[in-house]
Amino acid sequence: MLRPLTATDPRLVGPYHLHNRIGAGGMGIVYLGFADEELPVAVKVPHEAYASDPEFRARFRAEVSAAWHVRASTVAQVINAEVEGPRPWLATEYVPGPTLHAAVLEHGPLLDRHLDNLTLGLAAALEAIHGAAVVHRDLKPANIVMSWTGPKVIDFGVARSAEYTGYTQDGELVGTIAWMSPEQLGGQTATPASDIFAWACCVVFAATGRRPFRGESQEIVALRIGAAEPELAGTPDRLLEPVSRCLAKNPALRPSAGELVGLLTRRLSPPATADHSGRPPTP
Repeated sequence: MLRPLTATDPRLVGPYHLHNRIGAGGMGIVYLGFADEELPVAVKVPHEAYASDPEFRARFRAEVSAAWHVRASTVAQVINAEVEGPRPWLATEYVPGPTLHAAVLEHGPLLDRHLDNLTLGLAAALEAIHGAAVVHRDLKPANIVMSWTGPKVIDFGVARSAEYTGYTQDGELVGTIAWMSPEQLGGQTATPASDIFAWACCVVFAATGRRPFRGESQEIVALRIGAAEPELAGTPDRLLEPVSRCLAKNPALRPSAGELVGLLTRRLSPPATADHSGRPPTP
């Protein structure tokens, strides 16, 4: 939901005139911006307190580099960026629409073709992300926008190159615990298989309105992710096999994103697999 700018918000970032707030978090604020008569963009601006932090700068440069190399219709595209100036920023394609998290909370679980298109579109997004040698590391419903052209993955704030090992200490958790894989919670480096685990968690949430691992605290959730069987009641039969394989505790047993796309294409109904866009069916 767009919100008005506050008195302390900048009005100009790089070439972009800012019009509204799109969202805000602990690390920064995302604005709706325009450059002359160009299309709108989402401008991510870290809080000033982080601008002089070398570790944060390294993370931000890694985010920009990771996102820049991913080219797919299912991923919000990088438009422009400034990583070396006094106040870094990142401009990406503006994707109107609710997040998967907001859509499910407001309207309930996705059904039929809507669910199939989300499921396949999200797998295709991971195929593109991993194909660019990038690991997202924070795939969750709040980072998936339900646009008219299909689901789009946003926010590479904790993404990294698959070969990158810098800027975090051993055992540091980077991401959101409820959607993390067992190996991430165990302090291991996230791999593409970790994103595949998160894919399954997002699909279960989309299909049922619930996470596959729940608890009264983050600690309990983490324990259940590591040792308990997932709660899959309500997940359609056609998705149970792919979801179960992707939730394997051992990352070596999970399919790759490409294998997952192939599996889903074979299992889902022809009307859904013929259209990966995620557009609502024509009345």
